[in-house]
Amino acid sequence: MKFQQKVLLFLIISLIISPVYSQKKGFASINRQDLEMHMEFLASDELQGRASGEPGLDIAARYLAGQAKHLGLISAGSENGYYQYYILSKKKYDREKCQISIQAKGVDPVINKELFYLFPAPTKAETTFEGEVVFAGYGINDEENGYNDFEGIDIEGKVVLVMDRAPMNEEGTEMQFDNEKWSGMQNFQFKMRYIMGQQPKAILLVLDPKSGFNSLNDQFPQLGNYLESTSKLKGDGDDSGARTDGPGLFFIHRSVADQLLAPSGKDLAEIQMEIDKALEPQSFLLENVSINIDIHMEDMDIVIPNIFGFIEGSDPVLKEEMIIYMAHFDHLGTDNEEGVFNGADDNASGTVALIEIAEAFLKEKKHPQRSVGFLWVSAEEIGLFGSKYFAEHPLVPIENISAAINLDMVARTQTEEDLNSDREGITISGGDTIKVIGGIQSKVLMDLNIQALEEMNLPGNYEFNDISHPSQFFYRSDHVSFVRKDIPVIFYSTGTHADYHMLTDIESKLDYDKFIKVTQLSYKLGYKVANYKGSIVVDNPMSGWGK
Repeated sequence: MKFQQKVLLFLIISLIISPVYSQKKGFASINRQDLEMHMEFLASDELQGRASGEPGLDIAARYLAGQAKHLGLISAGSENGYYQYYILSKKKYDREKCQISIQAKGVDPVINKELFYLFPAPTKAETTFEGEVVFAGYGINDEENGYNDFEGIDIEGKVVLVMDRAPMNEEGTEMQFDNEKWSGMQNFQFKMRYIMGQQPKAILLVLDPKSGFNSLNDQFPQLGNYLESTSKLKGDGDDSGARTDGPGLFFIHRSVADQLLAPSGKDLAEIQMEIDKALEPQSFLLENVSINIDIHMEDMDIVIPNIFGFIEGSDPVLKEEMIIYMAHFDHLGTDNEEGVFNGADDNASGTVALIEIAEAFLKEKKHPQRSVGFLWVSAEEIGLFGSKYFAEHPLVPIENISAAINLDMVARTQTEEDLNSDREGITISGGDTIKVIGGIQSKVLMDLNIQALEEMNLPGNYEFNDISHPSQFFYRSDHVSFVRKDIPVIFYSTGTHADYHMLTDIESKLDYDKFIKVTQLSYKLGYKVANYKGSIVVDNPMSGWGK
């Protein structure tokens, strides 16, 4: 059976059989069968990871619009029905033209065409970096451990080559420094603060040989996919000018480092061994060696949909107000060599929960007093663009939106794999704990959230509900687009886990018992807000927070 036929058949079957389940009213209608049915389609290989701008996302949008119509949600009255289209202007590396050229005295230039990435990606059609090169070991200045890769060298105005991580044991499995900030994928953030202060022309970051990886793509293919292009909403300002944000940070292939070091008679692995063995820097100017990096970007526009429908409120006055549920339905697409990023938890889970919550509201004997909107947004993974576009071009008057509830990754609980993982940024908790972000802008909304959690007997984890938290989770999902409009929000999640943004985020790893509880909690909160007799007062708007 052809792919298109399989998709069409599943769409038809899902719309036929969905009324068989969930015959109970409201809250009690939320059940595992419905969640599984929708999940099995949205997180299937057939949707090819639902990447924004790809056919799989369009199929998912069609499915969601079909569900909205089948349930009886009202469209916003536009000619596009449940669809809200917007355009992303995208710049992508033209890999045929991108290259690194290495020039050493007395020999022909060496051309390297291995993948490299400039972070952030350039916005001009053509960008060039060139200059002398300084090797600065691990790129560390650590007074606590008496180690400084920059002692005796000058990197101002030069291209500086540094390795990832820090001095390692012989196997490359443990650091020799008692300082965790140099370990893990985020260590370059600490290094860059010092390096950029020395005003180099550019920074070349290479994975150290003991890591076992040659390039960023080897270790984090999904990150490579993300860095391959840059996007912005079409018409959202001109970004064609030159970069003004300091030296360029390049993620390069190890072969580039070895070609740069070749005139010294050593390669990167040899130098790393020397540094690690003596715990002494081996930094030096690569005399008579220069580098030229040519970047070419190609332009394209892509049309992407959000999906929106709503239930009209029953109160003749309060129905003019609306609360909005939101979840992003896009994910990372595919890894051409390894498979599909199915994104079952991230965020087919929130997407499916919204379908079930909408059905629960419609099964109540009476509609809630306020209207309730359901917004499935796209392009979250590449910049929160779908929610930003809706907030800037709302399908209902923005001043009528009283509150927003965001669901992103709501179907997992902590496992042994999470506990034993060496990945950074794992926030998932065990048991029935729910990560709660928001409520900062409105005491009313926070109190209703607390009531809903208590009635569900679910503990809330507010650890990341801090606008100054280093992980910045407050700003990392679609609710922030509404926060910026001074609309109060609550964001529910079960947290990031070992399978976050990995090929292993699949349907079979979901915890449906917890999935049901979070869906029910979200419904309960929305029901409380939609029927709240008073005003959803915004007593701490973001516009008053300062810079």
